[in-house]
Amino acid sequence: MIKKKYNSLFWKISILFFFLLAAVGFMYIYISIDYSNKYLDEVNQRLNHDTAKNIVKNSRPFYNGDVIKPALEEMFHHVKAINPSLEVYLVDPKGKIIAWYPPERKIALESINLKPVLDFIENTPDNFVKGDDPLNPNTQKIFSASPLTMNNMLYAYIYVVLTGEKYKAASDSLFSSYMLKISARTMLITLITTFLIGLIIIRVITKKYSKILMVMHKFKQGDLAARVIIGSSSDESQLGEMFNEMADILTTNIDKLKQVENLRRELIANVSHDLRTPIAIIRGYIETLQIKQDTISIEDRNKYINTVKDSAEKLEKLVTELFELSKLEANQVHAKKEPFIISELISDIINKYQLIAKTKDISILTELSKELHPVYADVSLIERVMQNLIDNAIKFTPIGGKIIIKTLKSNDNNAQIIVSDNGVGIAENDRNKIFARYYKANNFTDLKDNTGLGLAIVKKILDLHNTSLELVSTENVGSSFKFKLKFYN
Repeated sequence: MIKKKYNSLFWKISILFFFLLAAVGFMYIYISIDYSNKYLDEVNQRLNHDTAKNIVKNSRPFYNGDVIKPALEEMFHHVKAINPSLEVYLVDPKGKIIAWYPPERKIALESINLKPVLDFIENTPDNFVKGDDPLNPNTQKIFSASPLTMNNMLYAYIYVVLTGEKYKAASDSLFSSYMLKISARTMLITLITTFLIGLIIIRVITKKYSKILMVMHKFKQGDLAARVIIGSSSDESQLGEMFNEMADILTTNIDKLKQVENLRRELIANVSHDLRTPIAIIRGYIETLQIKQDTISIEDRNKYINTVKDSAEKLEKLVTELFELSKLEANQVHAKKEPFIISELISDIINKYQLIAKTKDISILTELSKELHPVYADVSLIERVMQNLIDNAIKFTPIGGKIIIKTLKSNDNNAQIIVSDNGVGIAENDRNKIFARYYKANNFTDLKDNTGLGLAIVKKILDLHNTSLELVSTENVGSSFKFKLKFYN
């Protein structure tokens, strides 16, 4: 069924090709007959070029400027004896027809255009000229012409139409029939031969395209692995290659959509779980406070209230980060770049974290280069990147540990920022996954403030700056996060 469907391409092209050949054939017949007629007319005019001159030699139909009827009749009788199919006209120097043969014919023109006559007389016999037909005003015919002079005085012109009506009727009938037979046979042979050769060529071409169409049909039916086998370099191969590239892009996008769908489901599950936990804690402790409001001690009351507060803060942070990441993924955040000193920004951020680090007995050390040129980036977004990386480092650095933040010029002439800690490190099988939202390595699941969104936000922000986040980590030794920013030119 599929082959029958795609074979229609072959038959459509074949039928179109046939009609095209037929049109060319009929045009060939028309042109052949037309040029053959012109050829015969030219040959006839050359062969009978001196016909009018010969008539003049034996005719003297004028005397003292008047037409002598007996002499004129004798001239026409002479013409009849030579060739009865000729039409002869006696034309005065202004083109007016004085007399004609055969006299029984009724002429439609009283005068003729003398320009073709003069051209015929003045030029060589090789020139092909047509003139007026007095019997048919809208027709041009071949002729012979000669001036009729006496005592060096021009009296008239002898104008001979070489293809008179009788000759023309017989000639056209025989010639058209003959040419039609020849042309029809020639066209038929040419048409059949060309059509058969064309069918073979069309079959070879459409067979390749049919294979491509069949592969496309398989792909459409769900066979995403269907691909066109590329052969030698040709238009069909280029089409097949383009389809393969398109199919690869589509399958890649489908895989990405599947991944996005899986992430969406995972996100919903994680959000549901992470939102449910603090909400359940808040609800549970508030219900406990309501039930035991008369018997609970002040110490327990404060403890319950602090627990509710911590859970509310965690819930607020989770919602804020989720909203922020959603905006980044929906391309609703645009980097508003401007030049600034990265070392100064980091110094300001560290001052805000010193108190938090001190409560965990963590030291934050800096090695900030003062010789760096200004970078070109969005200040608020880069500040968010640094906050998330420092938050991440503080969470996973043990008590008494240290965090080192560096800025330096990289080998490729960019500003490089490094945030290092001597925390627990990241397992090798987790290093390629930690930038996904909601991913938490096994070592991190016991941290109550970890939402799993911080590094995903960092990655999205750095994507807006056309740079990436690099991780270097060793378990139980520590981790370093690195990224680069372009200098302002």
